[in-house]
Amino acid sequence: MIGTDQETDLVDWQKTERDGTTVYELEYSAPVSEPTGRPRTLFGATSGGTVPAAEQSVQLPDGERIPVTDVTFEAEGTTLRIRLEEPSLLARLRRALPWWTRA
Repeated sequence: MIGTDQETDLVDWQKTERDGTTVYELEYSAPVSEPTGRPRTLFGATSGGTVPAAEQSVQLPDGERIPVTDVTFEAEGTTLRIRLEEPSLLARLRRALPWWTRA
């Protein structure tokens, strides 16, 4: 789950829609910051190793997994907002034609 660790727990969350965009608001027990890198504890593989950027995802509280390339983050105090963005044309092509990007 994004944002949780030994010192920070997820307290509450809600899924809303703003301006036609899905937004998850996650409330934590301590102040949080926007994810900036791709640490293993937040994204992708838990068994070690590197996960290619195209395969990294965020697991949301309702169990849905979203590619990292399709979300933006906004942190304010103990609240983290995750906004689902429309994937770019290039991202959609990479998903539909995975062999196209592997040379």
